[in-house]
Amino acid sequence: MKKAIITLACAGMIVLTGCYGSNACFNKLHKWNGTLGNKWLNSIVHFGLSVFGVYPFCLGLIDYIVLNTVEFWTGSNPLAAGDSYYEKDAQGNEIAAVKNADGSMSVEITTAAGEKASLTLQRDENVVRALDVEGNVVAQREIAK
Repeated sequence: MKKAIITLACAGMIVLTGCYGSNACFNKLHKWNGTLGNKWLNSIVHFGLSVFGVYPFCLGLIDYIVLNTVEFWTGSNPLAAGDSYYEKDAQGNEIAAVKNADGSMSVEITTAAGEKASLTLQRDENVVRALDVEGNVVAQREIAK
């Protein structure tokens, strides 16, 4: 009986976490640890969080079983809100994006000439839409699921 329960639990974990996921809880904790100060303090705190099971708890239970499963079924990780992306190319064009709590992304594009455009990206099933500031669809792309 005990073996059957363990086998079912393992199979359930594999089925329920069928995606790689963003591991938002672990990444936020690891990023926070990097802001504490110098490399010695960061290393000591990292060791402590590992030894006392904080990292394994965040990654194993919270991310793998709960948040990555939510992300798999809904397409959005609840802890990933506020994550940002920024890049500037060789010509001076810039793009900045922030993930919103509702799963959409706010994007601002700035050309090398200083022209700016703001868009919101929304995803529904296998379609991504780009909306202007008034909420009008300016582009739509079907993506493979």
